[in-house]
Amino acid sequence: MSSIRLDDTIVAISTPIGEGGIGIVRLSGGDALKIADEIFLPKNGKRPSRFKTYTVHYGHVVDGRQRIIDEAILTLMRAPKSYTKQDVVEINCHSGIVPLKKIFDLALINGARLAEPGEFTKRAFLNGRIDILQAESVLDIIRSKTELSLRAALNNLGGLFSKKINDIRNRLICILAHIEANIDFSEEEDVKERKDAFKRLKEVKKDIEKLISGANEGKILRQGIKTVICGSPNVGKSSIMNALLKESRSIVTHLPGTTRDTIEEIVNIKGMPLVLVDTAGISSSEHPVEKEGIKRSHFSVKSADMILFVLDYSRKLNRNDLKIINNIKDKSNVLVVINKNDLKKHINLSIAKKLLAKKPTVYVSAINMTGIGVLENKIKDIIFKGKVPAADFVSVSNDRQLSILRRTIEDVNNGIEAFKNKISADCIAIYVRSSIEGLGEITGHTITEQALDRIFSEFCIGK
Repeated sequence: MSSIRLDDTIVAISTPIGEGGIGIVRLSGGDALKIADEIFLPKNGKRPSRFKTYTVHYGHVVDGRQRIIDEAILTLMRAPKSYTKQDVVEINCHSGIVPLKKIFDLALINGARLAEPGEFTKRAFLNGRIDILQAESVLDIIRSKTELSLRAALNNLGGLFSKKINDIRNRLICILAHIEANIDFSEEEDVKERKDAFKRLKEVKKDIEKLISGANEGKILRQGIKTVICGSPNVGKSSIMNALLKESRSIVTHLPGTTRDTIEEIVNIKGMPLVLVDTAGISSSEHPVEKEGIKRSHFSVKSADMILFVLDYSRKLNRNDLKIINNIKDKSNVLVVINKNDLKKHINLSIAKKLLAKKPTVYVSAINMTGIGVLENKIKDIIFKGKVPAADFVSVSNDRQLSILRRTIEDVNNGIEAFKNKISADCIAIYVRSSIEGLGEITGHTITEQALDRIFSEFCIGK
C-alpha cells in the first residue's frame, strides 16, 4: 500500500448538492489548518490554526482579496482525535451550488486536492482508527432503510462484528501454533495435543457456519425482502399494498385490470424493509398491454423472496385462482391473504386450504383496514421465524465478507478432513494458515490495495 497517499490534504463537499439549510465542506490532512487560515475570517479575529480542538467558530469565508463568499461556521478537530486521525476542518455554510463550489475551489487553490470516493473513511482505516469491517458499516449506516438495519450497522461500526471475527482468527492462530510446534518437534508429537487441536478446529467451524447462516437476515435488514402481491384480477391486491404503505400508491377501482404493470415501493414493517411489488392480475387476457403486465407478474412471482397471495372472500375460486395456486404451492414463504372479509362469504375455503396445505392464512379487509396489523405481524413471523434480531445483532454486511467466510470455512473443512485422514501436520498447517489469512481480509489485517479501492469506490466522495 505504499502508493496510497496520506501526506497531502484532501477536500470534498460532504453534503448533497442542492438547496438546503446547511452545506459542509470538509478538509483533512497536514495543511488543513493552513488552508483554513487563508480562507476563513473568524469574528473574534483569531487565526483558525490557533483554535483549540473540538471548538466551533463563527465567521466568514473570504477569497484572496478578502471578499466575503459566505457566512459560515468552522469546526476544528486536531489530530489524532479526529475521524481520520489527521487535522480535520469542516466549514458549515449555506447549502447551494454557488457557495459550496466557491468554498471548495478556494480550498483547492490554497493547496488541497479533491478527495477520492470514501477517502476520508479510507484514511481512518489506514491510520488505524477503524478496521475494514467498521469502514464498510459506515456505508451500511448511510443506506439504512429501517431502525433494525441502522442498529445492525451501528453494532458493526462499534466493532461487535470485528470482535467476533478477531476472536475466531486468534483461536486459529493458537491452533496453528500448536500444529507448527509438532512440525518442528515431530518426534515429541503429543497425540493428546493433536486431538485437542482437531476439536478446537471443529468448534471454529461451527462459529463460522453461524456467521454464514446469519448472512440472510443481515441481507434482509440491508436490502429489504422482495414481497410480491399476486392474485387474480380485482381481488384487492392494490388495496392491500396501499394499506401496508398507509397511502394511496396504487390505483384502486371496482374494475378488473386496473394495474397493468408492476409497481414497487419500500415499506417499513415492524422494523423490516419490504420491497412491496404490486402486480397485474394474473388471467388469460388477450389484450397486448395486459398480456405484457401478466408476463411481468409471472416473472416477479418467480424472483420473489416472499409472496402475498390474495384471494377474494366474497366469491368462489375461479380458474385463475387455481392456476396461480398450482404455480406457487411448492414455494416457501407464501402467505395467503383472504381479502374482503367484510363482505358475504362465498369462497371455497376447504379447496383453498387443501391445495395450499400448511400455508399460513390471514383474513383482512383492506378497504376498512381491518386485519392489517395481524398481516404485518404474520409477515414478521415468517421472515424472522418469530424472532426479531436482538439488540446486539451483527451480521455479514456484503458479498465480499460472505465470499471470504465461505472460502475460509472450506479451508477449515479441508484441515478437519486432513486431521481425520492423519495427513502430516505441515499439510494441515497450510489449510489453517490460509483460513487465518482469509479472516484477515475481512478486517483488513491482510488486504490488497486493489481490494481497498473496490471497497471505497462505493462511497460518496465526501465520506
